[in-house]
Amino acid sequence: MTNLLEKALLTGFGIFILLIFVSLINPFMMSISEFNSTIKNDVENYNNFFDEVDTAILFIIENPHVTYLNEIEYPRNLNVTLTEDYVKYNFLIESEIQCKIYEYVKPFISRAYINLSSSRYILNISCNYNYINIQFI
Repeated sequence: MTNLLEKALLTGFGIFILLIFVSLINPFMMSISEFNSTIKNDVENYNNFFDEVDTAILFIIENPHVTYLNEIEYPRNLNVTLTEDYVKYNFLIESEIQCKIYEYVKPFISRAYINLSSSRYILNISCNYNYINIQFI
């Protein structure tokens, strides 16, 4: 009989400790979930930006006598480097620097956009003397 009573007391005490642990960690679960959704939104914003710029560059390569103008949302923590035949994006996710490189058939006018504030800019892309000129105005 004492053996059964000891098992019941230990089980009850274990459930009590588990309940206390869950109630203590519950507020942190919400902040962890919000943090993960913020990361997902940042990655989505970066990918939308990359796709928009890539589409614009390909449009200018196919139509070199046209100027491309479009309002674009510039994400936070993004550096853009234009050199030779490629565009290099450096961005920050979870305190780690990530890098993405796109290569094209036409050269760019060398330029770097470092620490621009995250806001809306006008993306201006044109072709000057067989060089692609990209500006965020």
